[in-house]
Amino acid sequence: MRVAMAAARDKRPVVREAAIYILGILENPTATRLLIEALNDPVPTVRMQAAKALGRVGDPAAVPVLLTALRGADEQVGSQIFSALVRLGRVAIPALLEAGNSNSAWMRWQAIRALGGIHDRRALPALVGALSDSDHSVAWMGAKGLVQFGRLSVEPVLQLLMKAEMTPWLVETTSYVLNSQVQHNHKLKPYLEPVMQHMHGVAFRAGTPPAAQKALAQLKADGLLE
Repeated sequence: MRVAMAAARDKRPVVREAAIYILGILENPTATRLLIEALNDPVPTVRMQAAKALGRVGDPAAVPVLLTALRGADEQVGSQIFSALVRLGRVAIPALLEAGNSNSAWMRWQAIRALGGIHDRRALPALVGALSDSDHSVAWMGAKGLVQFGRLSVEPVLQLLMKAEMTPWLVETTSYVLNSQVQHNHKLKPYLEPVMQHMHGVAFRAGTPPAAQKALAQLKADGLLE
């Protein structure tokens, strides 16, 4: 461990890259600070190894730094950073949930994207909340993330439709989620299709909430929700 940490600051890029790779394999949180520093290394391959290693080490302190590093990352490094966030998994959830409330739409988009990739139930409220985000790219990322949760997404989406201010944009994102569930589980069709019909009707603002409430009650009564 001591040798690898010393080598991670070597003048030769190839040595730094190998040392950081080894630190990732060792999965020791002691290396977190050094690996975070390596995210700013002038050599792209070293930065990639640093991101990969942070994902393996599993220290939640790396999450905000990884998110920030995405801003200036090229496609390859950015892809590795995103993979690291997803690999961090459950330990990354609290920091990602906080980032999901950021004033920066870019930060919210990255956080919601990672939360969808991790697939942890604690992310459901944030993903549902993202459907109403003022930034359309964030809202669509929330919708895409919710689809991965299958039937678990149905109840919170219907609850959102019961209380949220209906807008044409909210109709699009929630329709995408509900329609995806119908496609994957045809038993849901008679319950959710009437809701989507109301959502695309002329009086969608008035008709959607009661339709969603009715569908939710019927789904619960018939035991079709997880």
